[in-house]
Amino acid sequence: MKQKITLLLITIFILSSCERNSDKQFSKDILGEWTYIKTEDQRKPLKNKNYNYPPPAPYYGRYIPGYIFSENNICENKTGYFHRIESDQRKDRKIIFLGTKTKYKIENDSLKILDLLTKTWESQKIHSIIGDTLTTTTGDSLFAKYARAKHKINPNENYDKIIVSSSGCYGSCPISDISIDNKGNIFFYGQDYTSKIGIYTSKITKNEFQQIQTNFKKAGIINLENNYEANHSDDEAITMTFVKNNKIVKTISDYGRKSPATLIWAYTPVRFLYQHIKLVPYRTEEPILSIFGAGFTKGNQICDLSKSESFYLFTEIYKGKETTQKFENKYQIIFWNSANKKETIYTDGRYFKCRDKIVDIGYNFLTQNNLTENFRPKIKYDY
Repeated sequence: MKQKITLLLITIFILSSCERNSDKQFSKDILGEWTYIKTEDQRKPLKNKNYNYPPPAPYYGRYIPGYIFSENNICENKTGYFHRIESDQRKDRKIIFLGTKTKYKIENDSLKILDLLTKTWESQKIHSIIGDTLTTTTGDSLFAKYARAKHKINPNENYDKIIVSSSGCYGSCPISDISIDNKGNIFFYGQDYTSKIGIYTSKITKNEFQQIQTNFKKAGIINLENNYEANHSDDEAITMTFVKNNKIVKTISDYGRKSPATLIWAYTPVRFLYQHIKLVPYRTEEPILSIFGAGFTKGNQICDLSKSESFYLFTEIYKGKETTQKFENKYQIIFWNSANKKETIYTDGRYFKCRDKIVDIGYNFLTQNNLTENFRPKIKYDY
């Protein structure tokens, strides 16, 4: 009897030791960045041919999981965590971004990640980490595959300013704009369904800007398409404008989250950055320019600007100097203000007259950004 007990204790010790060694090896091998690839269903079909197993639950929309596992049990969940504030009053509905940084641990061959919303540990059994492939089990013979991320970052792909704008949707999607330059200066405009309404400035460190820029560079901005569009309606559009040497280098529009996951992972924390920094009210008067985007008109021709390009122009006008300089009213920017009244800005591309003020931005916005070639004939839906 004593021999059996001794053998049982030895077996338990060996299994426990192997388990600890396994956890220790997994903790070492998992370090780095991983991107979800696919889920494999290896369940055997039932003998009853009239019954089929349900397929693995798909990940919602374009929110493809991705993680960065660092030492000291720090994890970055690239999709982030959100708290939605519901209300009977539509205008009071809000989305609070809880961030992407959380904790993780490996116990008993299981990867456990702390959910910032529920404060619970989400668990996946680690099946294997072989080379650049991480496999976890998400159910009975369901295997989730992750690949180690290998980004080709162009060291010369640097920007002086990044602007991210959101359009809103048929619902309570946030409508906002944020501009960040390489010195860390922030200009934020919260319009609707945001936790802050109005125009604000703020500041982050240069290193924080570099991290934001690196996240975008992982997506390879220059090589991306200009437009990504879902085939459904009533969704939101995120537009991003990248500026270098006071010139628009690239503008990307993502409607319905159809862009690459790396781009979604880059712009999501930026659009909600205002919730995690100290905001200083900028001005009390109503902002000029439309919240949905502007357009330069000339006769029956119009040059459209995306929402992020409009916000870029908006910030340039706000930074401009008041002047009494006379200029040719060559173009008009027609928009509806917050009081639902039509207004017109008169401009030659450099000088902008709105209401009783003339502002000099110091250069011609149209020619510097090669926008004069983008004029098209107006249609009935244009102003």
